[in-house]
Amino acid sequence: MSAPVFPDLAGTTALVTGSSRGIGAGLADALEAAGVTVLRHGSPAHAAAEGLLVADLATPEGVEELARAVAGRTDRLDLLVNNAGVELPARLAELDAAALSRTLEVNLAAPLLLTRALLPLLRAGRGRSVVSITSIHDDVPYAGNVAYVASKAGLEAATRTMALELAPEGIRVNSIAPGAIETDINREVIEEMGRERFESWIPLGRVGEVEDLVGALLFLASEASRYVTGTRLLVDGGYSQALLRYGLDH
Repeated sequence: MSAPVFPDLAGTTALVTGSSRGIGAGLADALEAAGVTVLRHGSPAHAAAEGLLVADLATPEGVEELARAVAGRTDRLDLLVNNAGVELPARLAELDAAALSRTLEVNLAAPLLLTRALLPLLRAGRGRSVVSITSIHDDVPYAGNVAYVASKAGLEAATRTMALELAPEGIRVNSIAPGAIETDINREVIEEMGRERFESWIPLGRVGEVEDLVGALLFLASEASRYVTGTRLLVDGGYSQALLRYGLDH
């Protein structure tokens, strides 16, 4: 994967949660291509990769386990990417309490608890950047996925609040809100809905690729964004604007 050039990233260290596959793996690859030492995390269900830091972020104990593992690998952290997430679609009438709890724990509680636990390493870092991967649906909800939408909206609000609290320490906190990004996991959904139909909803006329997120992440990780904090960067090909106009109900 090619990556824009941000020379100040070379020699820095990052943690990318949920980076054993999908968007997280692609972002980790791009950071490594930019000269970043990347600590990769995966859940116990995706623990085959060598060197992966394995922890279940659905529990506070799992978050602490990951934080200890990171501290065992490095004495500073320049970038934290809160990417790990789960999506368990259900309408309110069919919403399962256990699924709601897991969604909120992984998507909302874990980024907060992990960022808190890693503050000593972030304070020691050079870049001092936290980037959370949210979703266009933190702002544009759609029926049939109430827990996921709520978790991403909460993470977006938490991102802005953390930005206020951590700014005096020089730690910047921002988010990237992807639209429809094609990965091995969601390709089946895109094909099921009909690729041409799906792409007709996106003003730029195509489903996004993981590589489309790379420039946004490297920008927010680098000194190029040294005066940027509390910002939500949409990377969606204009998809959210179309949804605001026409709506979407799965």
